[in-house]
Amino acid sequence: MSQWSDCILLSMRVLVVNAYPVTHPDSSVVQQAIDMLHAQGHEIEHLPLEADEFATMMTAAERTAYETNAPLLAEETRASAVSVQAADALLFCYPTTLFGPPPRLKSWLERVMVIDVAFVFDDKQRVRPGLLNIRRIGVITTTPHSKRVTLRARDLGYRTFMRTLRLNCHPLCRRTFVRMPTQAPAGRYVDRFHRALRGW
Repeated sequence: MSQWSDCILLSMRVLVVNAYPVTHPDSSVVQQAIDMLHAQGHEIEHLPLEADEFATMMTAAERTAYETNAPLLAEETRASAVSVQAADALLFCYPTTLFGPPPRLKSWLERVMVIDVAFVFDDKQRVRPGLLNIRRIGVITTTPHSKRVTLRARDLGYRTFMRTLRLNCHPLCRRTFVRMPTQAPAGRYVDRFHRALRGW
């Protein structure tokens, strides 16, 4: 039996990282996605980034600690790291901002996806994946931009999650990226979710 034969899990622990402000007109897509994953038997942890803890980027102290063995200085980053390491799948939900993730989500990624969480070093000091527990990675985003304009801007959201972060995950980690126009009809959202998430 292959060492990766257990990569398809019937039930997963999914960490939903939600970067939608509660007042955003498209914020309901997060609950719709959570409800769909619940219906498929998955355990969900919902992490909203509305709190002020992730309103700013890495602090000077965190920059100094970044290359040490203890980069997680703040309580909120340590708690997020525990959640990431306990998950089987990550689902990022955010409104596209300037063709990529919004500032709070960038802050979360910068401060949480550090050494011994997202990556590790081997005996020869080579970077190796640290998220081997992650078997699925997904994105749900709403955007005001057309696909053509997004691609012209190098599709920063896709590159961040489906390429860069994906390299830190399990070798057979599957990817899901759902991009929808802002304030699309609710029925259109549900249809896209069914097609994208039914295989989780």
